[in-house]
Amino acid sequence: MCSTFANQILIELSDLKDISIKTFFGGFSVNSKGTMFGWITKKDFYLRGHSDYRSFFIDLGMKPLSITTGMTTKLLDYYKVDEEIFKDKEKLLAMVKMVIEYTKKEKHEKSETESKRIKALPNMTLSLERLLCSVGIKDVETFEKTGYLHTFYKIKKKKKTISMNILFVLYSSLHRFHVATLSKETKKEIELEYQCFLKQMNKNLHEE
Repeated sequence: MCSTFANQILIELSDLKDISIKTFFGGFSVNSKGTMFGWITKKDFYLRGHSDYRSFFIDLGMKPLSITTGMTTKLLDYYKVDEEIFKDKEKLLAMVKMVIEYTKKEKHEKSETESKRIKALPNMTLSLERLLCSVGIKDVETFEKTGYLHTFYKIKKKKKTISMNILFVLYSSLHRFHVATLSKETKKEIELEYQCFLKQMNKNLHEE
């Protein structure tokens, strides 16, 4: 694809800092410090949508980007910048600044949400994350409060066939290292700790 139009867009946005373009799905992505906020096709420039201002774009008559994959056409959350907006550079730059701000905010929020997921911890698989969620342990904070012993106890009650190796995985995950680094001695200590935990749980049940 010819990059002449893409270079024109760079010139239009030259008053903004850290704007770059990269080849992207037959066109170009428009980025601010690595965060994609725009899309350039052969002859059109699109800005990323967001729930807080999407209706504003639609009211301006900005049409969503459509791509054809096989037999279907898909509308993407990117909206075409028309000639009228290009004629008003101050308005264009204000819109681009707004889109960059919201895109970076959304990216940060998504990153924070991902970091709180149990799946983000070492050793964790999606299936184990789902198993923990099924017993009420849905994020890292809850997992840390529950502890690896009680967590294993809860999922063992739900799934009796679960291996003791999962206890080692839980321990390692909470301590942020790979389970393969656990020594035999440490594993024995963890097993002994769990047996003591079970005795205490049984004692508590009998006292109730």
